[in-house]
Amino acid sequence: MSPMKAPEACENLNDIRVGIDFFDRQILESLQKRLRYVKAAAQFKANEQEIPAPERVTAMLEERREWALEAGMEVAFVEKLYQLIIEWNIQQQILHWRTNYLPVPSAGTAS
Repeated sequence: MSPMKAPEACENLNDIRVGIDFFDRQILESLQKRLRYVKAAAQFKANEQEIPAPERVTAMLEERREWALEAGMEVAFVEKLYQLIIEWNIQQQILHWRTNYLPVPSAGTAS
């Protein structure tokens, strides 16, 4: 594999692709690390209904829009990207919560 060059130093499409592939892997690794925090948050939720936290989602999206502006990125794209990430992470946290924190009914309780 070729070493990654700065974008302005790339001499061909292969050089460009090496850089893109590197950052795509970084994005995926970051999403995986983020998900670990999302799952860790489940331990602080008293029940499954607390997981979506719509007020937190609203605040996060506003902050991400501000970050997009500061970074010179298209705000609508960044907002949609984070909406997808957040929605998927919420579903993953719900599944994690159900697996690890859902109270188990006692043997004497009727279903």
